Amino acid sequence: MPSVKANVTPVVIKWARESAGFSVVDAAKKIGRSVDDINAWESGDSKPTIAQARKASKVYKRPLAVFYLPKPPKDFSTLRDFRKLPTDFPREFSSNLRFLIRQTHERQMWLQEYLVEEGYSTLEFIGSGSISDNPLKVAKSIRNLLGVSFSTISNCKSRSEALNIWVKASENIGIFVFQSGNMQYEKIEVEEARGFALADEYAPFVFLNAQDAKVAQIFTLIHEIAHLWINESGVSNMYDRGRALVGSDEVEVFCNQVAAEVILPQKDFSEFWRNIDSENEIENKIENSSKYFKVSKTVIARRLLNSNVINRKRYLEFADQFYQEWLEYKDEIKKKNASSKGGPHMYLMKVINNGRQFSRMVLGAYQSGRLSGRDTSAILGVKVNGLATYASYAGMKYSGGSAVK
Repeated sequence: MPSVKANVTPVVIKWARESAGFSVVDAAKKIGRSVDDINAWESGDSKPTIAQARKASKVYKRPLAVFYLPKPPKDFSTLRDFRKLPTDFPREFSSNLRFLIRQTHERQMWLQEYLVEEGYSTLEFIGSGSISDNPLKVAKSIRNLLGVSFSTISNCKSRSEALNIWVKASENIGIFVFQSGNMQYEKIEVEEARGFALADEYAPFVFLNAQDAKVAQIFTLIHEIAHLWINESGVSNMYDRGRALVGSDEVEVFCNQVAAEVILPQKDFSEFWRNIDSENEIENKIENSSKYFKVSKTVIARRLLNSNVINRKRYLEFADQFYQEWLEYKDEIKKKNASSKGGPHMYLMKVINNGRQFSRMVLGAYQSGRLSGRDTSAILGVKVNGLATYASYAGMKYSGGSAVK
């Protein structure tokens, strides 16, 4: 019996491939068909079977029903690219980063509508600053609103604890923070993107690359918050060298200056640096400062560069050295995790990937009858019978769902 053909629209299935960031060759490999097959589907010379269309839907991360539309739907425009990249690194976003940005935008649209219906007010800090402002002024505004004291940070037992404090403070003022990109199927290289910000006066989102070091994520978090303050959505990677798109440098330099002042104020750092034993090697002094302020050693080196304690050549040497140290540490952790049993509970990882505050909003909408169990399951990536356990990891009481209003 011949296979049933799917009556897909050629221009739409081509759009789905291109918007996912796949070449015809890459798509053919992932779908398991020949390049000629993919070209024939897109030209209309032949149709895929329903099974093949389903596979393409999964690879392109689009609902199967989209392929049957008469023309491509309006899609979220790719975020502004603020990254500096090595000369040999591809400029285009990977399919995983494209999908993550699109998914986040879809979540933002749903959440914005929900918050408006629930009577939430707009967030006054969105767009309250501009790159023409003094970075110190913007940093002070951010620091005051977050309300994180340096005694609290310096007393943290680990950098993970410090990151959690910064994230919680950010969520408390209405920012939806999530850490993703750590699963193999969604892996996003740190070199490609350390974070991105999606500004919105009701539901601003900040992404942190979970593959990055905890202290680096702290800097990325505040850097992306600076993007929200100037209402400038975009993707960042905080790479010191490489090629940048025209106009991106000015914004990134400003946001870096703001972030550095928030997590490592010049006044506090200068006082701490003066009190360190002057006979210590500079590497040891940087290490001690990094541990105290819970920031990366590269951030400390950057402060020393800006304070004229070291020159740019020495700074770049330190930056390369610290990056290699992190790669070695990351490799050790990877080997350790591979040889050990257990690890974080899968629902805890899901909460981190979705964002704790976003998870609570979705669960709250489900419990109040604003969302169906099916939609809640689809948004969070958790089966309905697992929502109670998931809610406990999100830190909220769970009473089950109500009939959708």
